[in-house]
Order: sequence, then structure tokens, then C-alpha cells
Amino acid sequence: MVNESRVLVAYGTKHGATEEIARAIARALTAAHLDVDLRPAGRVGSLDPYRTVVLGSAVYAGRWRRDAMHLLRRPELGEREVWLFSSGPVGEDSGDPQGQESFTKPRRVKEFAERHGMREPVVFGGMVDEDAGFIRKRMARKTPPELRDRRDWQQIDAWARSIAATLQGATGIPAAGGNAPLPVGLETTPRVPS
Repeated sequence: MVNESRVLVAYGTKHGATEEIARAIARALTAAHLDVDLRPAGRVGSLDPYRTVVLGSAVYAGRWRRDAMHLLRRPELGEREVWLFSSGPVGEDSGDPQGQESFTKPRRVKEFAERHGMREPVVFGGMVDEDAGFIRKRMARKTPPELRDRRDWQQIDAWARSIAATLQGATGIPAAGGNAPLPVGLETTPRVPS
């Protein structure tokens, strides 16, 4: 049975930066009094309980993570409202918007979203750190420290709040006040089913 206010926030991540974005989105939706489940894309079972899905992935070399792409292609996703986000760009802008877009907005994701009536994917800045792997360390060392984390938390929060406002308008769920505090027990983490 579909719960009109129940939202799945799912993510594909390699090093955790996209998970942190997904958690921030889930917190904002929870603050707006929506019932939110947060899961890695590869651990999403039935979509039956959800009317709405927010799905995001880290982008590497112009591609989404495999687990996020697998979830995106599930036929039952087409029966739901779907918002998509990508996480990836770090460092300085290349000065070539088309070239940069090909790496941050995967063509397959964009085309799939258009064909299936999903919201146009948004792109949030990514994060790179010297914590793992040769390529990641090398990339971090070549990126000035101030450009290693380009996630804009205010932009992410505003996007999540716009989703909540859209859903509340469609379902008649009362909107949360401007900076409504999170319910007790959800100050830091929405429900993460095991």
C-alpha cells in the first residue's frame, strides 16, 4: 500500500560524499513532516510503499554508479514521482560548459529521465579527499584544498525543501514552518531501515 507522504531517498556512492548529500536531503524532507526512508540504491527492495523517490549518484567519468543506474531502470519507478541528483564536480570550472556537463550530467540518466517523465536531474558539487586509492589521492593533491569539497549545503537544503513543498501541495500534507526543528530522535539521521 502506497503511503502518500512516504519518500524513499536512495543513493549510489563510492566514498561517502553522495551519501552525505542524501542524508541532508532526507533530513530536510523529515523536517517538512514527510515519512522518509534512506537507503543505498543497491539495498532498495520493494518500491510499493513509496509514491515518491529521490535518487542520486556520484558521477565518475560521466557515469552514474551501477547500483543507482540499476534502481533508475526498474520499471516500477515510472509509476512514481522521481527527483534525480548527481554529485561530482570538484576543483576549478573547466571554462568549457558543454565539456563539463558531459561529465556531470550523464547523458543516459538525462535521456532516461526525459523518456519516463522524471524530474530533470540536478547536479551538486562533489568532494574529493586523500583518503583512498591512488587515483583519488592524486586527484586530491592536484585540487586546491579550498576546491576539494564543492557541496553547497544551502543549495541542497533548498532543493530538498522545494521537493517537500511540491509534495505537500499535491497531497494536502501540512507544510512545516520555515525553520521547523526536526522531531526528537531525528536531529541527525532519518530512518535507515536495516
